[in-house]
Amino acid sequence: MAANSDKINNLKTSKANHIKEKKRLLSKKAENTRDRIVESAKILFAENGFLKTTVVDICRNVGLSEAALYEHFKGKEDLLLAIPDLWVSELLKDLDDQMFGVKGAFNKLRKYIWWTYRRTEEAPVDAKIVYLFLKTSSSFMETSVYQNVRLLYHYLIDIFEEGKKSGEMRQDIDSSVAQSIVIGTMDHMITLWLLKNMSYSLFEKAEETFDLLESAFSSKERS
Repeated sequence: MAANSDKINNLKTSKANHIKEKKRLLSKKAENTRDRIVESAKILFAENGFLKTTVVDICRNVGLSEAALYEHFKGKEDLLLAIPDLWVSELLKDLDDQMFGVKGAFNKLRKYIWWTYRRTEEAPVDAKIVYLFLKTSSSFMETSVYQNVRLLYHYLIDIFEEGKKSGEMRQDIDSSVAQSIVIGTMDHMITLWLLKNMSYSLFEKAEETFDLLESAFSSKERS
């Protein structure tokens, strides 16, 4: 009886493990399918533009039916909002590492700008999705991506507050306005670079850009 009981228990355990493994494989397959859809959409959006790309194009490119795509995404805009999530999350994590040990507000500001340009040049497809398509979407501000972008941008507020406290920067600076100036400048430079098919380096005018920003924010009068 004991032997039979052990055999039954082993069979139950084996069956349970089999079901668990099957669920894991199905989950992994679903995750892989989702990743394939995202990568396909990313490439097509970047090459053809968001408006010209259809759900049929994406499905054909990845080898899936439209029904299969709708199991993972509500539609084309839902896909657009999902694409840069990983990239922006990685940027947020990398920023703290890059800023570690950097002393001085202007050194941090310069590092922030250079880091943004470098990461943009390293991931032009993601950048194109974010700057040319995603930021013009009315749903952008409702996404987790936007919340992470806000965290990235808030780092600039901390830099300006530190600069005013240390005396490096003018005391009359409104940190939020200064933040908007830096973001607006970088966004313009990156958008122009993307529209010109990345035919030059973002760093070509980086020194001149930083010099102008430093002149505007510095507490020291320049002769």
